[in-house]
Amino acid sequence: MSDTDTSPTTFETIQGGGSLVVAYQIAGKKVLIVGGGNVAAQRIVSLKIADAQVIIVSPEAGLNEEVKFRVNNKEVDWKDRNFIDEDLEGIDMVLTALDDHEESLRIGHLCREKRIPVNVADVPPMCDFYFMSQHRDGPLQIAVSTNGKGPKLANMVRVAAANALPDHMGDTIEKMGKLRAKVREWEPEMKNSGKRMTWVTKVCDKWGLKGMARLNDLKTQEQEEAAFSKLKEHFIVGGVPEIDTILPSDKKPRITLIGGGPGDPELITVKAKRLLEEADLVISDRLIPSQILDLVQGELRIARKFTGKSDEAQEELMQWCLEGLKKGLHVVRLKIGDPLLFGRGGEEIIWFRERGFEPELIAGISSAFSAPMAAMIPVTFRGVSDQVIITTGRGTKGSMPDLPVYGSTQTLVVLMAVGRASELRSMLLDRQYPLEVPICWIENANCPEERIVFGSVNTMASLVEEKEIKAPAVLVVGLAINVLNNVEQ
Repeated sequence: MSDTDTSPTTFETIQGGGSLVVAYQIAGKKVLIVGGGNVAAQRIVSLKIADAQVIIVSPEAGLNEEVKFRVNNKEVDWKDRNFIDEDLEGIDMVLTALDDHEESLRIGHLCREKRIPVNVADVPPMCDFYFMSQHRDGPLQIAVSTNGKGPKLANMVRVAAANALPDHMGDTIEKMGKLRAKVREWEPEMKNSGKRMTWVTKVCDKWGLKGMARLNDLKTQEQEEAAFSKLKEHFIVGGVPEIDTILPSDKKPRITLIGGGPGDPELITVKAKRLLEEADLVISDRLIPSQILDLVQGELRIARKFTGKSDEAQEELMQWCLEGLKKGLHVVRLKIGDPLLFGRGGEEIIWFRERGFEPELIAGISSAFSAPMAAMIPVTFRGVSDQVIITTGRGTKGSMPDLPVYGSTQTLVVLMAVGRASELRSMLLDRQYPLEVPICWIENANCPEERIVFGSVNTMASLVEEKEIKAPAVLVVGLAINVLNNVEQ
């Protein structure tokens, strides 16, 4: 190496002790199995999957029922006798499946002398190769080896790997095989093989396993040809389309209104999680945490900020939903908390109905209840609070809420209250709330950045400035705050 050579001088050490894992093409080759019991029956299946020419050597008494079936069904050739050395003539591979350990070893050594690959059952050092735990689905084969250290574990790993795949993955691979053949037709010259491979790789990367599995929606020859015709147009320019654009669509438009809960992704319903993963288009409020948005696998659009223009922002969200519905998509409208509790969910339902769509409603946990719980506040408690009043600090067109006169057994929960803290304090005093009544601000309830600040009616507005409390925050007012919290006023 020259002094000016700047190539790396160290590389990761290769870890030995494994096997060379290959897909051995044995179609038409002669494979001899010595023995006819359970092991032989298993080996016949593995070999015939690969279209090998299988020869069994075993006395009839040594054949089990499955091997007899294979013989009678002309799937294998059979020699009704014990093994003789001449049986190795013209053989490409040998498998021993005998109870006679000494004879198995002798056959193994004889194969080694003749350079014939051999597998000696239950004698790993004499095996040139192992049979792996295998999953088969059409052209798909998944093989798992522990290199003889844990056959049962290999089976468990194989089952786990197979279960992680989309259904009918073998059919998907057949479809992709047809696509690769088409690509070769579109660009047959050898010098353009790189272009072909690069484009097919882009397709796989963009669609992912679940996307490619949707190729199984192509049920007829006409549908396949139409899809491949669309793909050819993209191939020519080097682009990859969305999978939806090439598939036949008989889907009906669908709108689902989902409550995203208070913010913790573990506090949404199982149904909400599934629908977020399945939806074609998700239209989300800005306040939805990223951990929940990460569940979305289709297209995601998040509300843009229109300072002081909430109606304009709402109208844009609705138009986005309508665009998706007109395309026949499953659209999810994702809203924070409970959509029907100060979330304008009811208004959205009416809006969609007027345009001919009936939304499906998926309940969400409201911060009106989950936020107090995060602060260890039971909004009702025997002998302390027997009423819960839930209101908003910002009503229609910015109006203030109409609060009742103070009652010592009431718990007041105010949503969207941060920007109206001073006005709310004055209103509570007008409604005869004593200055010392406890209050609690819960900021970003049920999120990692959650913050809980206790105070009183007297300090509720000043705390917003002193503690720099920001929306979203829930205000709780009432004696129930002190039931489980030892708070010094």
